[in-house]
Amino acid sequence: MALTLMDKGASAYRIVVGAEADAGTRYAAGELAKYLGQIGGVQLAVVDDAAVPQEKEIVIGKTNREGGPCGAGLKNDGYILKTVGERLFILGQNDRGNLYGVYGLLENKLGCRFFTASLERVPAMETVELPCLDETVIPPLEYRLTSWNEVSHNPVYAYKRGTNNLPGTPVTPMLNHSLCHTLFRYLSPEEYFDTHPEYFSMVNGVRIREETQLCLTNPEVKEIVKRNLRKTILEHPECTIFSVSQMDWYNPCQCPECARVDAEEGSHMGTMLRFVNACAASIAEEFPDVIIDTFAYLYTRQAPKLTRPAPNVCVRICSIECCFSHPLAECDEIVYPFKDKVIGNATFQNDIRDWAKICKRMFVWDYTTNYRFYLAPFPNFHVLKENIRFFLENGVTGIFEQGNAQSASGEFGELRMYLISRLMWDPELDVEQAMDEFLTGYYGRAAGPIRAYIDKIQQKVAQDHIHVTIYDNPTQGHLPDELLERAAALWDEAETLADDEQILWRVQKSRMQVRYTQIHRMALDAPDRDAVIDGFIADLDHFGITHIREHNRKEQDYGELRAGTMDARGW
Repeated sequence: MALTLMDKGASAYRIVVGAEADAGTRYAAGELAKYLGQIGGVQLAVVDDAAVPQEKEIVIGKTNREGGPCGAGLKNDGYILKTVGERLFILGQNDRGNLYGVYGLLENKLGCRFFTASLERVPAMETVELPCLDETVIPPLEYRLTSWNEVSHNPVYAYKRGTNNLPGTPVTPMLNHSLCHTLFRYLSPEEYFDTHPEYFSMVNGVRIREETQLCLTNPEVKEIVKRNLRKTILEHPECTIFSVSQMDWYNPCQCPECARVDAEEGSHMGTMLRFVNACAASIAEEFPDVIIDTFAYLYTRQAPKLTRPAPNVCVRICSIECCFSHPLAECDEIVYPFKDKVIGNATFQNDIRDWAKICKRMFVWDYTTNYRFYLAPFPNFHVLKENIRFFLENGVTGIFEQGNAQSASGEFGELRMYLISRLMWDPELDVEQAMDEFLTGYYGRAAGPIRAYIDKIQQKVAQDHIHVTIYDNPTQGHLPDELLERAAALWDEAETLADDEQILWRVQKSRMQVRYTQIHRMALDAPDRDAVIDGFIADLDHFGITHIREHNRKEQDYGELRAGTMDARGW
């Protein structure tokens, strides 16, 4: 039967948690009470299960209340919503699952929408009713992370969007200790190169100090890293995943033993995975729940022929070389600046399929913005769903969709984050409907021309088969001058349609991507160039956009923008 939780400002319901409930579950109960209060005008009490049972209760997590689900089969922070008589049970796999169950109820059953950290839609209802429920929700991924600024700096909001890796709330995160490029955290050239150059890469017969890697077959290197890895784990008991991964450049060691192993394995991943497996084995018994994470990245992307990842090793395959305007399953284009650095003839599709055959825990590091030009239009909305589905079809258990974590976005970062986070829970999501819902919620009446702008760019890359890289210069490719003129007209229309000053602010912030592209197209001797750039820089401050590329050298970036020397080359 249907449950009437509230009616005309009154309710007989209360929220129940276990007397021994953890802080995360109690936080979930508080969130439910808060939002139900906004929906129906009644603040429900939250009590322990030591209270005498009553018929009308919302029960969260494990309690002594009879008749509820047992939770068997839950995984990946999944949850159960089940009505029994006049009780509603919300039971998650863990405290995260309890919280996701609350947010799932609010979004999917009561119509709440958490568009951004500061924009929510909470419907007001005179009567708050729920149908009879008996459903289990299990996301396909154990690890869900996106680094768009909107979630990276708002952990409360990140959990509303279903990611599970950030500290900052009472909920227990699936926390990384350092995300990537970590070898020098355990053994650095600053500390060791002068006395032990043999610990580092031999390239063309010479041990190198700059942009070096470790000599992974050196037994002393292995022991030092194992010792410092254990020390790091002891120092960070809150973390679940510890990265042992190559530095962010090339130069794998070519010494005779490293070269022998890599030749035997058919990949530079041979030395890397044997090294990582040894590190993982050294901590497995003492820390059975710890995952050692390493990269299949650049020169290590190809799976080895012989070695298999240890049970406590996660291999994180990276798509950095790929085109991002076409589905990863279909396009094998290798984009600049990687064309002359790819080893062999492997494609991303073949590499991920090869890893799927040998790897029980495979994560993906995917890329969803232009890192050299954060504000440049990046037409990838039409491939987000297909890419996530492709990952899942190939055994991926965790996804990190890297975005612009450094700054508020002027290029649809909020929309992209919203769609990505929903797809990681539901890869069958109707993306077009979800996009329209977000655009209407965020831009109001201005949503129409903004959607038309998005569609025109995506149509351009599809019709002309334009490959888009994460380093494209805005003077190139998918936004030619004639389309840029049409884009400006659509943004003019959007500004005219803006419902109020707040909506106009959002429209104008998002329009910065077009203004940015226009500046890159301006002639250096244009008489109004300096004034246009002055106004643009002032508006960056106005909209809180602190970074226009992936680092923190704002004054230099602005100088290059003025001089017309900002370029993607030199990665």
